[in-house]
Amino acid sequence: MSTSTPPEIPGLVYVQPVGSGGYADVFLYEQQMPRMNVAVKVLKGEGLTPAIRRQFADEADTMAQLADHPYIVQVFRAETSADGRPYLVMKYYPPPNMAVRARSERFTVEEVLRIGIQLASAVETAHRAGITHRDIKPANVLVSQYGAPGLTDFGIAGRGGAAAEEEADDVGVSVPWAPPEVLFGQSNGDARADVYSLAATLWQLLVGRSPFEVAGGDNSAYALMPRIRSNPVPSTGRADVPVSLERLLGQSMAKDANNRPATALGFARALQEIEQEQRFPRTAIVVLDEQGQTTLADQTPSPVGDEDDRTRVRSPQAVRSAQALPQARPAHPAYPAVSGSTSIPAARHTTVTSAHAGAAGASVPDDVAEEGTIRVDRARAGGVATAPAPGEAPTPADDTARHEISPAMLLTLVGVVVALLAGVALWAVFGRGDGDPVTPTGNKTVAGPGDDSPLDIPEVPTISVKPVIGGVAFSWSYPGAEKGDTFRFRSAATVEAVADAGTSPPLPTSTKVVEVAKGTQVCGEARVVRGGQQTNWSAPRCEKAG
Repeated sequence: MSTSTPPEIPGLVYVQPVGSGGYADVFLYEQQMPRMNVAVKVLKGEGLTPAIRRQFADEADTMAQLADHPYIVQVFRAETSADGRPYLVMKYYPPPNMAVRARSERFTVEEVLRIGIQLASAVETAHRAGITHRDIKPANVLVSQYGAPGLTDFGIAGRGGAAAEEEADDVGVSVPWAPPEVLFGQSNGDARADVYSLAATLWQLLVGRSPFEVAGGDNSAYALMPRIRSNPVPSTGRADVPVSLERLLGQSMAKDANNRPATALGFARALQEIEQEQRFPRTAIVVLDEQGQTTLADQTPSPVGDEDDRTRVRSPQAVRSAQALPQARPAHPAYPAVSGSTSIPAARHTTVTSAHAGAAGASVPDDVAEEGTIRVDRARAGGVATAPAPGEAPTPADDTARHEISPAMLLTLVGVVVALLAGVALWAVFGRGDGDPVTPTGNKTVAGPGDDSPLDIPEVPTISVKPVIGGVAFSWSYPGAEKGDTFRFRSAATVEAVADAGTSPPLPTSTKVVEVAKGTQVCGEARVVRGGQQTNWSAPRCEKAG
């Protein structure tokens, strides 16, 4: 296939050709400032119709909209050269792409699962933005110099509801990886069609060819189309591919789109379950939410400062300035400082970021503040810990007051405290009116700071569980329920893993549905929260999703 002449682009120096397609060529350029390699995709001059120009502009807009995702190729800018050819300047991914690699090397099951979850993250993010890719295939998956996949070529992507309104002839397809409803004009592509193409791509990474190719046979588009429509999805034939992965790939390439996973996120979660089954390291699902914020879709959200169940430790963050920040002063009630810790017990979480922070003993919350700041969150007991601004000295008022206390006043204060303690003890023994001494009772609660009153819930919740379509439903009950009670919930795949699972935000009702794939086991437990106090966790219960 002929390659056009690379255009002259200000600030870029041409290096060499990278590849050529039906209507565009890709060249490697070196950007002069800052100096780095970039890929430039240039429309060919011949046959440049208004429709192709519009499609090229749509590709630029689409990739720019999704450019922040770690597994989507980033577009830096789109312009027109001096000779009138539109071009895109993109992040450079060195060859070979996944199609070339699949023909020449054998991917492990662990690699394919990881790549599948990462690509499904990218596809789910596109779908949330109203974009259907419609041309997912190994050749459109590039590989960064660090080994991360990058989904590219959104040239025929459908945006919003536009895909359903286009004429079928206007939608180009790559036959070996396209679902039957797209090949035969019943659909112009949707989320389930992208799931099909993604599954076909992973199948090829495992086998080295597309699912319906026949080794040594006729693999033209016209020969492939009836096989894709009628033949069952073949197995990979690899002994190391688990049955669960064979089953998922077959389901995701079902002839009836309704039998496939409904979303790329669902497909990614199913791949994660296979990772867990095979005891592989867990690959995170990274998607953008409706506000454009990056989220880890496979993690249970945890509120800021919810550290009563476990401590999360990240590497210490160093500030740009070499000057250490002043220590935050806790609000009343004051607690004694703990050596080597930046946490103040009165507050739910206090983080001091310092240039002198070391790896040992540094505790940083999940939502770490910007470098060079002190972040103090609201105290559990209702007080607010305050801190001086960076570079501002602490107020001397407290120190001055402390220095004005005379020895006589100190002795008087000690005497008052002793008298109060003696009075409380006498009242506890004789002052209740029934003549009986107080008998300590078991307290099944965990008290918050500054609150020693018992929580009037005699038992921890009793949890019930049942399967529902697409998940597992948990509910719980307990004696003495009161209006205003809230609940915390945590779940995992096994009873042993529940204790280390993330805790949910406060729940207003005593129910929780965990959405997982059919047949997946979920174990969960709950606790009651009232007035800053909480019960112990219930006994965990397990069930498989319906």
